[in-house]
Amino acid sequence: MRKPSGFPSTVLFIIVFLIATGAPVVGNADSIRIGAILSLTGNTATSGQYVRDGILLAVDEINKHGGVNGSKIDIDIEDSRGDPHAAVEAFNRMELTRPPLFYLSHLSSVGVALGPLSDAKNVVLIGLTTSAPAFLLGRELAYQYWPPAKADMPPLLRILQDLGVKKLGIIYSNEEFGIAEQSLASKAFLDAGGTTTIQSFEMADTDFHRQLVALKDQEAIYVAAYGINLVTIVRQLRAEKFGRPVLMPPTGGPALFVLPEMQGVYTVAPIIYDLRSNFARNAGEKFTARYHQPFNHWAASGYDFIKLICGLLEDRPMSRKSVRDVLAAGFEYSGIFGPVRVRPGEHVIAFPMYPTQILNGTLTYR
Repeated sequence: MRKPSGFPSTVLFIIVFLIATGAPVVGNADSIRIGAILSLTGNTATSGQYVRDGILLAVDEINKHGGVNGSKIDIDIEDSRGDPHAAVEAFNRMELTRPPLFYLSHLSSVGVALGPLSDAKNVVLIGLTTSAPAFLLGRELAYQYWPPAKADMPPLLRILQDLGVKKLGIIYSNEEFGIAEQSLASKAFLDAGGTTTIQSFEMADTDFHRQLVALKDQEAIYVAAYGINLVTIVRQLRAEKFGRPVLMPPTGGPALFVLPEMQGVYTVAPIIYDLRSNFARNAGEKFTARYHQPFNHWAASGYDFIKLICGLLEDRPMSRKSVRDVLAAGFEYSGIFGPVRVRPGEHVIAFPMYPTQILNGTLTYR
């Protein structure tokens, strides 16, 4: 198996840019094009902007070291606005005018919409911070750079067991991410001997009073949501004087951790927030120095995958077929999320998750 390195000091990027007969152009003599369809506006813009900034940081580091075999990497970014229909339009537009080597996306709903298109065009689609099972369902060329939603369940159950919770309320967004988290959390908790009460909401909702009243007798509440919906629900829980534990999926970052209403919330997270991790700390320091923003798992996902894929493609022709082949073959990788091992044919690129709690504006590992 190929063992790519995640860091500029140890990576030699020796890639030949090749246009195979009949293959789409993925750049020009001076650049290698990678497509990214990210949510840069709308109520999921914060996460998309962080993913973008992490990608750009990694690309700039590689390009400053001479690029890839003398050719610079060119990131072509389109805004999905968090809308699957807009993402499909962006994909079709890029394929028609400037087809890239492969595509990056984020948000489960967007990835689900793009999957059939990537298969049809025989081009790899990478879902960054994407965990919904529907993203990979029936897909040949979709890969998920994030642990599957089921990986959240063991650390989540550990938190609930430590707290002695027997009755769990779940409020979830009625879309791919929320549905997956709700379904898995409910099954895991019921299998562990607990009971659940479940309420759903639509992404456009802003008032969650009705759902929260229905959950008021539960011993803890799991908020399976992200973005502004997550913050609003927790804020309204505090206003309703819900004094019992609140839990959430790994959807937040340092900007969320400092909010007063988020203090005490339990979640699961990768190792990147643990300052004892040298790799993650070094990447975070570079990110903060450049963007004057705290590092988080969204930015880390974009940053780390660019390093990973460049390492995998070392000494290979730069073509869509090469990307398909190296990912399908399996690999080992050690990056800022910790060790990763992907067996041949696997489509989930996962890393460990840990139980944590937001305390004093930061994430504490339990």
